Amino acid sequence: MGTWNVGLFKVTEIEEFVIQLGLLNGLIPQATPEVIRELGWLQPQYVNDAGEIRANVHSIVVDTGDTKILVDAGCGNGKSYPMQPSWGGLDTPFLERLEKAGYGREDIDIILLTHLHLDHVGWCSMQDESGKWVPTFPNARLILVRDEYERHLSQIISSDALDSSATAAAQGEDESEEDRIARAFLPDAEALSNQTRLIQEETFQPVIDAGHLELVPPGTEIVPGVRYVSTPGHTSAHHSVRLESDGQAAFITGDFFHHPLQIARPEWSSAGDWDAEVLTKNRRAFLESAAGTDLLVFGTHFVEPSVGYIVKDGEGYRLTPTTPATQR
Repeated sequence: MGTWNVGLFKVTEIEEFVIQLGLLNGLIPQATPEVIRELGWLQPQYVNDAGEIRANVHSIVVDTGDTKILVDAGCGNGKSYPMQPSWGGLDTPFLERLEKAGYGREDIDIILLTHLHLDHVGWCSMQDESGKWVPTFPNARLILVRDEYERHLSQIISSDALDSSATAAAQGEDESEEDRIARAFLPDAEALSNQTRLIQEETFQPVIDAGHLELVPPGTEIVPGVRYVSTPGHTSAHHSVRLESDGQAAFITGDFFHHPLQIARPEWSSAGDWDAEVLTKNRRAFLESAAGTDLLVFGTHFVEPSVGYIVKDGEGYRLTPTTPATQR
């Protein structure tokens, strides 16, 4: 982890945890060990000798001088994640690492989330001494793209709807289009609905109760030089974050890219992407525009070296890492 300068901004990565080797096997179906070995620049930093993906979960603090912004909020401690139990009930020293980097809980002014999957939202809340969920950063506004928040809420299916769909299926009754879709994916839909409900209760509701949630349109400039950039594909309203200060620029990916593999192969979709075709189109356009420029790219799940520049590599692209101004 380290700190980079983007013009007058100070940008610091705060690691939460390294993802267990093997856990992401199959995340990118095309990324077989044989194919990965053809991309020699990925080893040993981003994949190991066995062709397994190396990745982590971290947040990024953007300090503009006037405003301190946390971009993406990891998994958090003690959360209920039945769809990814290895990331639930965590007890990591994330807040201690944040403080070591110079930021206490009270210092964060804004939280920006690229999207609302469980490994990007968790530290919006924490448990107090009584076990109650409260905002982790008591002075921070949580700013979300409205369309992404509404997408998140739409995944919560009422128990009545689930029961009705199951009953109709059992009795062979006529169903609406929505019911047929729900029934076709009933086991997944029910699990996803339950997980989303838990995230809403444990993570977002404490912030809502505190009056700190702010919903904004796509592409909003949050403060001067910090802007949401629409990058749909992983989710329908996924947004990355662009920084501009004193003639320099940076781009925080979120899950627009899960792994540097997808810089080399932008058509390689991750399991769970909303629309692989849309994502591929958007990635290729981004890579074409960024290649050979001084745009500094921060990969949200990239292990060290996690920050670099996009350059042409034959018919494709690669990441050329850059060292931080300050190593932590």
